Amino acid sequence: MTKNKKRRTLKDVAEAANVSEMTVSRVLRKSGTVSAGTRKTVLAAIDRLGYVENRMAGSLATARSNQVAVIIPSLSNHVFTEVLSGISEMLDREGYQAVVGVSDYSIAKEEELVYSMMSWRPAGFVVSNVRHSPKTRNVLLNADIPVVEIMNLPEDPIEMCVGLNHAEAGQALAAYMITKKYRRFGYVGWNESDYAAAIRFQAIKAELERHGFGIFAPDLFNRPPNLAAGKSGLIRLLEQAPDRDAVFFSNDTAATGGLMHCLQAGISVPDRLAIAGFSGLESGQNLPKRLTTILTNRYETGRRAARNILQQLSNTPVSLRWDMGFELIEGETG
Repeated sequence: MTKNKKRRTLKDVAEAANVSEMTVSRVLRKSGTVSAGTRKTVLAAIDRLGYVENRMAGSLATARSNQVAVIIPSLSNHVFTEVLSGISEMLDREGYQAVVGVSDYSIAKEEELVYSMMSWRPAGFVVSNVRHSPKTRNVLLNADIPVVEIMNLPEDPIEMCVGLNHAEAGQALAAYMITKKYRRFGYVGWNESDYAAAIRFQAIKAELERHGFGIFAPDLFNRPPNLAAGKSGLIRLLEQAPDRDAVFFSNDTAATGGLMHCLQAGISVPDRLAIAGFSGLESGQNLPKRLTTILTNRYETGRRAARNILQQLSNTPVSLRWDMGFELIEGETG
């Protein structure tokens, strides 16, 4: 299936607001005399239509660049650097370039990036998030370019999505830990802006409760946890609940920090405390004890997302939903 939408124009906004194109232009540039009521009407029409001002002037005004906009939540997380590698490799082969913005897991910052990047007429758009602001979603829904959401499989995608089912991944990891006879569970590391991690946490919690077990999860970090936060988070958790025999971490980097604490504190893993991560990073599989974790297909996710955009641009039919799956790694830490 391919997308066939017309990009919203200044004329569309003018007609929707029942004003002249000059008035719309004045509102956008905050120049000239425009009444407060008219300005409000024009801005409402802009939001409703998902209009983004085109900053490419003159003969380039109707052109489209060879750049593909990509917004990811983090560059420090190795998950997304691998995704970017897949995107760039596929785009480069066809003469396109990825232009990257980092949202820092902020919906508001993602909205700013979408407006900024759309104004330069990218050939396609890749965005990683479970949720978007209404304005962001409206702009991307009305874009006349291919749009791919990655790393997740939202129930109501903007257009195309390439990722995995985080609820199923969380459930599978919890079910495995139950079969290993662990019974007193803890969780370290998800934060209120990382919606995918929150989905996994809720799935883990539900699966444990289905078998009659609870989970102690005391901490919400302001940012997705890194190695140091994983270490300090486990210390705090064990101070408050020293009887835990298994702890889930929201990513492999945090789980590595937790394992380092155990090695330093003389806590036997997994005999005294089991540790489970998420992502299947190469670093976690080369520790003194290989992490038990969920492996995600990050590089191939990036390649598939870029391929979807290229197929849309060449009017080649493409599936709108790609489940890249996941793999449980039965490591040595749980």
